[in-house]
Amino acid sequence: MTINKKSIKPVLGFLGMAMMLVLPSVALAGVPEPIQEDKLEHGKKVYFKRCVWCHGVEGGGDGPSADRLFTRPRNFIQGTFKIRWTDSGQLPRDEDLERTVKNGLPGSAMPAWGEVLSDADVKAVVQFVKSLVQDRDFKDEDEDMEVMDWGGQKNGENPWGVTGPYFTGVPEEAISAGAELFKKNKCFECHGGEGRGDGNPTMKDDWGFPIVAADWTQCWNFRGSRRNAFDPFNVVRTISTGINGTPMPNFREKITPEERWQLAAFVNSLCPRKNIDPLVNKPVTDFLIKSKYTVGPVAPNMDDPMWQAPEHDDRLPGYERSEEYVNNGGDQFWHYIAMGGQITRGERNFDPKVDNLWVMSRWSDEEQAVYYLVEYHDRFLSTDPEFPDGVAMQWPGQLEDLFGAEKPYFIYGDSKKPVDIWKANFMAKDYNPTNAPNPAGYDLDISVKELVGHGFDAVEPKETPGGVEIVQSKFHQGRVKIMFKRSLSTENPNKTDVQFPIANYVPVSFMQWSGFDKEHDEHMAISTWVYTILEPALPASLNYMPPIMAIAFFGFQLWLVRMTKRTRDMVKDGTWK
Repeated sequence: MTINKKSIKPVLGFLGMAMMLVLPSVALAGVPEPIQEDKLEHGKKVYFKRCVWCHGVEGGGDGPSADRLFTRPRNFIQGTFKIRWTDSGQLPRDEDLERTVKNGLPGSAMPAWGEVLSDADVKAVVQFVKSLVQDRDFKDEDEDMEVMDWGGQKNGENPWGVTGPYFTGVPEEAISAGAELFKKNKCFECHGGEGRGDGNPTMKDDWGFPIVAADWTQCWNFRGSRRNAFDPFNVVRTISTGINGTPMPNFREKITPEERWQLAAFVNSLCPRKNIDPLVNKPVTDFLIKSKYTVGPVAPNMDDPMWQAPEHDDRLPGYERSEEYVNNGGDQFWHYIAMGGQITRGERNFDPKVDNLWVMSRWSDEEQAVYYLVEYHDRFLSTDPEFPDGVAMQWPGQLEDLFGAEKPYFIYGDSKKPVDIWKANFMAKDYNPTNAPNPAGYDLDISVKELVGHGFDAVEPKETPGGVEIVQSKFHQGRVKIMFKRSLSTENPNKTDVQFPIANYVPVSFMQWSGFDKEHDEHMAISTWVYTILEPALPASLNYMPPIMAIAFFGFQLWLVRMTKRTRDMVKDGTWK
């Protein structure tokens, strides 16, 4: 029997499409795309203008800036690329590399070049980067390349039909199933018990450089997540392909496509929804920290309901505060403060391990005191007394002498405008970063110093401290929480203590040191100046005026009814004239 090849092609095509629908784990096979030689000269010019400083002349990840960066720039020589739609260990497609160049790699020093380079520049530099690969050959027909189809979902669309920017509405049963997969596949061994990347401090990449697991609670730092930080597809892609050159394997053969989406649903649920600034791909900084007025004393326990607040930004659609939370007196907010490395002088910090803080505040008229609860994520704490961990709040020492928006220099002030610094140094008790995550967390051996700064080289302890206290502190599953307290006013004989007037804007900035990474002194993370305000107490009239107005209104209604009835009676008996 002779088979007509022309007639069988449509049948094979139909069967192929049917297989794709029935077997969603099937990948699309292919071969790498050859280098486009005609674009190399153009790409070389772009590379040596934009890329060589980190990736090096020959693409070995050894440029002049490489030693200052964490994680290290990628070594192109081996052809090991992170973010791809191809299987683990395989070469990427051109569009994978182009997407990385355009969008950058959030959470690393790799910026998004899409706003700087033209499409022609991007395509050309990708071809030049491919030419730097020495250990692989894009022309080799024996190089396999399988493009994932993400469980039958077209272009990575999720199976629940939820859409951006916040991807709300993922079914709870999918999240619960993902939580079980998280335990079953021991994801906590690297990512920690609550997903903050605090599982393993000893990981290294293929070149022997230190590397850390992703913090799932800050999905805007996921590699390959720019412009869609909350899309669960980012997680499915990583689970399916792995991250070449790192300890992150692919789970393509271990869990089904449906299970990958379920695990992604769980991981995605850990990341609080925030308003993302598209310029930096991180939450928008809250430049005003509102200190809530508290009737009576403030609870000195960070687990007290008055210190609880929704993780999600309730200003976003779909994340409004629940009626139960409001009815129970919920009035708090977590204020997001962006942090960056100190790179102006001294021992500069180009790769701070902490890039944000979360702050909450209350004040009490009864206590005449203000409290600030500072939280940040740090995967591992120091065990070396020479390099304790630390966090500080910095204030204008002479607030009353500042005019308008005037502020001291944001790093330790200057000779004319001193700063008041509250610095907490601490180490966790009975802590070993290589131990399994401790569900109970660790108490901190903590002390606070009050310093006055007149500039970088003029920071010294105060002669008369202002009475700053650390009320409570804790390290739990990669998260540090410290509660500061101080009276609203001090005697302030040397005019170096900040005073807290009610309903006035007071500048404040933050500093942070990661002892595990040997950060100390000027080698630190810092914020810019933001403001805090002690919200005024509700006037007493609000307590008695509403009942008085209600009684007056009710009385007016009775009078109106009575007068109406009287008028009708007068008209009826003819006495109305």
